Amino acid sequence: MKKIISILLAVMLVVSVAAVSTGAIEYNPSDSYTVSKDTPTCEEAIQNCGGSLARDKVQKIYFQLPAEDPSNESSIWTNKFNSTDLGQDFCQVCVYWWTGLAGDAAQGWPSGKGCTWVGYKTKLVDAKNRIYEATVPAEGVTTLIWDNGVNAGMDPDAPMFKYGRQLADANIEGAAEDDYDTLPEGTPNPDNMDNCIAIISFDQSRAVENSLTHFWNYANDWYVYYGGGCYGEVLTTSDDYHWRYYACKNPEHHHNPGDANSDGSVNIVDVFSIQRNLIKKDVTGWNEMNADVDCDDYVSIIDATRIQRYKAAICNLDGSKPYSASNPVNPK
Repeated sequence: MKKIISILLAVMLVVSVAAVSTGAIEYNPSDSYTVSKDTPTCEEAIQNCGGSLARDKVQKIYFQLPAEDPSNESSIWTNKFNSTDLGQDFCQVCVYWWTGLAGDAAQGWPSGKGCTWVGYKTKLVDAKNRIYEATVPAEGVTTLIWDNGVNAGMDPDAPMFKYGRQLADANIEGAAEDDYDTLPEGTPNPDNMDNCIAIISFDQSRAVENSLTHFWNYANDWYVYYGGGCYGEVLTTSDDYHWRYYACKNPEHHHNPGDANSDGSVNIVDVFSIQRNLIKKDVTGWNEMNADVDCDDYVSIIDATRIQRYKAAICNLDGSKPYSASNPVNPK
């Protein structure tokens, strides 16, 4: 099957391409080496150029900021040039995109003015799971690149040069069935990457080294985004999808639904653990993700009741009936 990444041409890195237009609308990114207060958000760029933010006119695309690993320099995206008010664990993630039409990459189609870094600001929508959201035109965009808001392709003598991070260019147009290894059933919208998430791959064999800057541009895999930091390979409408936590491929989510106190089993103690948590009492081994049995992003008495009904063999943990001990969403 076709890989998600295409080779990032050196000339595109040098000119730091970012302009896009659909029809008569031109999207001009910021003219800056680093992200700043003047860098437009994706939404601002679209609106300022007369585009529409109607839900059917845009696609919401997500990205998980890598967990910082001191032994892996490429995982460290945060620095003094792109810091936010949220502290050192977060940075301002940016994107830029283009249409792939003749002249677009080199000249800033259709105006011929050219285009520069760092693109547009994305929105941090889930700090707990480091998830960022980019609003992108639903049509006319072929290629998207994620970066950390720091230029890594223009002036190697600039003090911020070594802090730059970006992914290789990703094809986001026409994501049909079998296009991507990690999306065996295609995407929720077969025409684009709406409601999908990019997860960085540090596999060196898939990285692209720019011959001029010698920066490594890492690949990313695409998954369907379920929310709450959960992503997977199948659509929520698929027969293979049972529950977002069960289907989740995020290695950070070691999930055992219902096991609120992390003792390895689901029983009445978990009901008591949820009740104690709700009245602000400490719970040994508390696992909020496990406690959120109904996957609504809130721990409530409904979750405790779901466990009770499950233990009474009235329904499965996901609420489905009839109860079955072999139901795939029931923990072992």
